[in-house]
Amino acid sequence: MPTKSFLPGLILAFCAVASLCSVAAERRAPSQSNSASTTLIETASRQYESGQLDQAAATLERALHIQPNNPATLHYLGVLRLQQGQYQQAETLAVRSNMRVGRNVELRNRNVQLIQAAQRAQSSSTPPNAKEDLVAVQKGLE
Repeated sequence: MPTKSFLPGLILAFCAVASLCSVAAERRAPSQSNSASTTLIETASRQYESGQLDQAAATLERALHIQPNNPATLHYLGVLRLQQGQYQQAETLAVRSNMRVGRNVELRNRNVQLIQAAQRAQSSSTPPNAKEDLVAVQKGLE
C-alpha cells in the first residue's frame, strides 16, 4: 500500500514540528527535553518503517515521558496501538491528544477518525479494515 511507504517520514516530520510547537507553546520544557524527544520520534519512525511496531510504540512511550502532553506523539502512539489491536488504548490516546491539540484542526480530525476506527474495531471484535479505517486515520499524513 503506497501510504505505508510515506507514513514513517511523514510521522517523523509531523511529530518533530509538533514537538517544537508544543515546547514553544508551553515554554516549560527545557531544550534538552525537546532534542531528546525529537530523537526518540525519529527512532520510532525508523522502527515503524522496518515493521517493528512494538519497538516503535515503546520508543514513542519514552518520548511521552519526556513530553507527556505532546498531542502528535499521543496520536501516533494511538495509531500504532490500533494496528496492534489495542483498541481501547488507541481510543484513550486519541482522546488525550484531542485534549491538548489546541487549534490544530487537522490533528483533531485525525484523532476523531482514530477514535471512530478504534470503536468500530472494538464493537465488532475484528481488526480495522486497512483499506478503510487505517487509511482514513493515516490520510492526513500525506
